[in-house]
Amino acid sequence: MVFILGANLAFGVLLGGLPSMGVPAMGMIIAIYALVIISSLAGSEFDLKKVLILSTVLAVGSYVAFIWALKLQIQVWPTFITG
Repeated sequence: MVFILGANLAFGVLLGGLPSMGVPAMGMIIAIYALVIISSLAGSEFDLKKVLILSTVLAVGSYVAFIWALKLQIQVWPTFITG
């Protein structure tokens, strides 16, 4: 339960950041990777290769659905990468 709740909290903080506390937004891709990795720690089996494959599939699917298809204005990458 702690990992699942923590993963959702980390996703929200990484996606939107906490400007009042000086935490910058890290973007959708990094937030999805963090969500999947942290939540996968809740299970009895942990295979990093499978988790990274799942994270990549979810990140690509989310990019296609939200950025490309729906044209939503979501920060995809951190500011220090995109400029």
